[in-house]
Amino acid sequence: MFAVVLPGSGYPALAPMLHWPARLLAAAGWRLAVVSWNPETEGGSDPVAFVRGALLQAAGDDVPDLLLAKSLGTLAAPWAAEQDVPGVWITPLLGEAPVLAALRTMDERSIAVGGSADRLWRSGALDGAGIEVLEVPGADHALELPDWRASLAAQATVFERLAEHLGG
Repeated sequence: MFAVVLPGSGYPALAPMLHWPARLLAAAGWRLAVVSWNPETEGGSDPVAFVRGALLQAAGDDVPDLLLAKSLGTLAAPWAAEQDVPGVWITPLLGEAPVLAALRTMDERSIAVGGSADRLWRSGALDGAGIEVLEVPGADHALELPDWRASLAAQATVFERLAEHLGG
């Protein structure tokens, strides 16, 4: 199995919300391609095309079996929907019409995770869609809470749910 990891803006694959799910996949035998970018190269005038290009470059000749994406990386959702590739969409940019529309077409193989205090998350926006949704009460865009212990506990709950979802 093959997965591509797409980071957020200023949120690399080594950050917790991508690192631990990627470790989970690697431990289950998945092959990973990890994308990286920096603020000087992120997005440009067409961020959806930018993310799609980075994804396709990382995948090479392979079509991924899964995308693991955070924030900016979730701009790959339209491509994933077109290709019927499921994803783990962490703090997806639900205010971006192409992302929301794509996630609304996905089935139970995909999961979206967001925090209720994230200004880029839209509580209820995926209601009625086939995608699984996990909302962390009070969490911000990094899926953190004001207290570090509460953040750690909330993130551990997310990782456990992702392990169940991914079968690991």
